[in-house]
Amino acid sequence: MASLKIHIDVVDQAATTILSEAAAREGFEVTLGAPGSVPPDILITRPERMDRHPCLSIRADLQPQLLLWASPEEVASQELLGVKVSAFLPLSSKKEEISSTFVEAARLHRSRREEFAMWHEMEERYAEASVIVNLALELEPGMDIKEVLEKIVNHLSEDLGYAIVSIMLLEDNEKYLTIRAARGLSERIVESTRMERGKGVSGTVALSGEPLLVNDVEADSRFDKPQSHGKYNSKSVICVPLKVGERVIGVINANNKGNDELLTQYDLHILTVVAAHISISIERTRLYSNLARKAVELEEAYQKLQAIDKVKSDFIINVSHEYRTPVTIILGYLELLKGSLGDSPHIDKVNVTMEAASRLSSLIDDSTDLLRLDTGTTHFLYSEVGVDYFLEEAVRGQWGRFGSKGVLLSLDLPDDLPAVRVDPDKMIKVFDKLLDNALKFTPSGGYARVSARREGDSMVLIQVEDSGAGIPSEDRQRIFDRFEQGGDIMTEKPEGTGLGLPIARAIVSRQGGDISLDQQFDKGCRIIVTLPIGEDTDR
Repeated sequence: MASLKIHIDVVDQAATTILSEAAAREGFEVTLGAPGSVPPDILITRPERMDRHPCLSIRADLQPQLLLWASPEEVASQELLGVKVSAFLPLSSKKEEISSTFVEAARLHRSRREEFAMWHEMEERYAEASVIVNLALELEPGMDIKEVLEKIVNHLSEDLGYAIVSIMLLEDNEKYLTIRAARGLSERIVESTRMERGKGVSGTVALSGEPLLVNDVEADSRFDKPQSHGKYNSKSVICVPLKVGERVIGVINANNKGNDELLTQYDLHILTVVAAHISISIERTRLYSNLARKAVELEEAYQKLQAIDKVKSDFIINVSHEYRTPVTIILGYLELLKGSLGDSPHIDKVNVTMEAASRLSSLIDDSTDLLRLDTGTTHFLYSEVGVDYFLEEAVRGQWGRFGSKGVLLSLDLPDDLPAVRVDPDKMIKVFDKLLDNALKFTPSGGYARVSARREGDSMVLIQVEDSGAGIPSEDRQRIFDRFEQGGDIMTEKPEGTGLGLPIARAIVSRQGGDISLDQQFDKGCRIIVTLPIGEDTDR
């Protein structure tokens, strides 16, 4: 423990020697004569010399232990008004009495210092807690950043007693500090102040990330003399960083404490603690504001995209409608022409033309169907129907085409399949698309099979598989995307629009089911459709 300082001022040289030797034996640091600027820990003096020592009238926690070199009878009571005497040392005191008095004074001094230290710590914690709690009660989610900053500076001013408080945040890619809220500064100063990072007190703190207490800002050679505009009663200023993690987002400045007191390490400490909590509130508010702004921007962009998408959908539907009529007429006249040609060598040209017109008609129908499914304008007529009904209808409609190509088509259904609640016409279209896809990729001599079974208590599982070339691994994730078809579109593009599987997926999904590619099947292609049983269908 550091030695205590004892100051001896008794005039009598012999007494001074006796007291100094006793103090030295106890390990005290002794000073003599006129009072110094720093209060000692223990003061020994005569009653008539007490007025020479201003340390007896300062704050109680800084006052020394007072030992009077006199007996109590020598001192008039009025001389001791407002002064606390720890002990009297009569002129006749022996060395042992003097030493024991010094030891007791040292004990009292240390005890009082500890008590005051605890009191000051409690005072600091109370002040910290008061500011933080008051701010927490007022800073509500959803406040804009200006409102949050104004509340913070008001509380710092009112709760901690600073006449001038300001919060500066980093702007312009964190190169400059600007005042975003202030108490005690004119609007002109607030609007015009712009501090480069690394310059001045605030800029230095913003760059270093360390709090700073400047005792005399006008005399400190590190900084340019501030333009106080008559506002600064005190030359001391505190600046503490606002940090989120290791990133500095701004600073808090405080000046002009009540009664023109100089700012102290206590002020620096409490502002540093409070700044840590404030930083989180500020950053949270800024993030919330940014998210709210982004949400508005996204909503506006979404509305614009919806409007554009509606224009696109309306355009395609209108164009498709306009195309359908002439294509139907063309197909009708081609049928008549084909019937009138008989065995003419031109019959092949008519067939090619009819196939092209049919593909155009399919493209128009598929595009219209998919757009209506997307926009929710497709009407579904639900009913309880057996799975065998729509599967048999779809297979029956494809018999001729499969037979013409030499591909075996089979249907494998158990007798105990439950009914499902679906739109049967829509499900016929789904399996018509799946069978069309199987036929397209299966060569002559191959097969296609449709099968179904009950899956658990709530689902029916239907499979459409073929022995075709299968789907390359790089294309498997995209087969249900629009206009996606296997193979190189420039050299080996198959016939079709690339919309069959997306249409099938949209119809199945709208009826509470699911459609997927069996990734484990490697002998061709297998598509799996699952549908909810009966009333479990979510329509």
